Amino acid sequence: MRTLRDFGLELEPAPHSSAGKGFVVFPEDGADLIMLPYPGDSLGLSCEHAVIVSSLHEAVANEPGIDFMPGARVRTVEPFTRDGAVHSVTAGRTVGADGRSSVVRRSLGLSTSPKTCSLMVGILLEDVQLPVDGYGHMLCGGPGPILMYPLGGNRVRVLLDVPQERWARPDRVEVMASSCGALLPEALRPSFVQALRNGEFSVAANGVKPRISYGHPGRVLVGDAAGHYHPLTGVGMTLGFGDALELAESDDFNEFARGRVKATRAPEMLAIGVYEAFADRRDEAVVLRQAVYRSWRDAPAVRDRTTRLLACEDTSTVRLGFAFGLTVVRAILAVVRRSRDERAWPWARETLRSLVVRLWWLWRGFRLAYKARSAGGRGDERARRVLARALLVSMRSRTDETGLSADGSRVRAFTRE
Repeated sequence: MRTLRDFGLELEPAPHSSAGKGFVVFPEDGADLIMLPYPGDSLGLSCEHAVIVSSLHEAVANEPGIDFMPGARVRTVEPFTRDGAVHSVTAGRTVGADGRSSVVRRSLGLSTSPKTCSLMVGILLEDVQLPVDGYGHMLCGGPGPILMYPLGGNRVRVLLDVPQERWARPDRVEVMASSCGALLPEALRPSFVQALRNGEFSVAANGVKPRISYGHPGRVLVGDAAGHYHPLTGVGMTLGFGDALELAESDDFNEFARGRVKATRAPEMLAIGVYEAFADRRDEAVVLRQAVYRSWRDAPAVRDRTTRLLACEDTSTVRLGFAFGLTVVRAILAVVRRSRDERAWPWARETLRSLVVRLWWLWRGFRLAYKARSAGGRGDERARRVLARALLVSMRSRTDETGLSADGSRVRAFTRE
């Protein structure tokens, strides 16, 4: 919201929108909910995507130095069509803010092939309220994380993260109604089940593509065209607006690119890691997720750091790395404690091995991604292949729902003591 204000846009009074104070997490272990308030007096905003788009269109159309062409469709970087006629525009700089399937990105020789990690099923519920006023809600324990956020006027948007395998089933509606409906607050459950059975939902693909290149001085990539993440953490729009603001204020492309690499590296890594930890049901991910819960419950400073990173107010990779290291240590210690029971030795051994293997591939993948950035995007696909061996949910390429660990071993079910 602060970035939008810098552009002179105020969306709070918009219909079907609501200011957000942060997030509340409902862990699958049934323990107390976890509050993650935004730091200081910061506020987020939940509203329909069309509200933001129409407000931006109106602001752009009112700028005297801009020729706004809402009916144009770009087919390649040079020619485009408008109202059926072919036109061309000559510009010293082309900014690709054209999303995941960016034409500008494709013209740079960079991959635009979609890598779907899951599907997002969206449902709008009327005349209902969330348990904690002013907060987005994340429910854990279903096929994937469930997001709920208020839209004002007793309207709530529910987003189900669903593995592709689950949605391919012919009985998917009833499966979602039972598995996800059981996690929802009782007051929302009847409306949710009815909307599903009536087909009142939309479905979109979720994907992850780390930021490798911002293009070159003549063709610049911003927003999802530069890279995108699962919407669970909501950093995509924040990073996109940040790209636009920094590009507008920078006279030098290389300075812009260096600044954005520094500013986005920590939020990017957190966004990828949080979704992986909360969506994966393999044992090594479960113990890591439970370590995150313990850290959030025990340390207000950790909760504050998490929200600052997600809001892009803290971009320190050092602090992120330190926090991640402590979480891994907590997870390992929890496994070691369980291994005191001889019956748990096989599980502990496989869990620790899988965790170490995935951390190794994650480290190698981010190193290759950094090198690809330095090389202007060359090596992008190799970095993705390596990261896919660590991010088995976000960038799945060699696993299925039966669940193989990073080293290819079969997953054992994890049970709490």
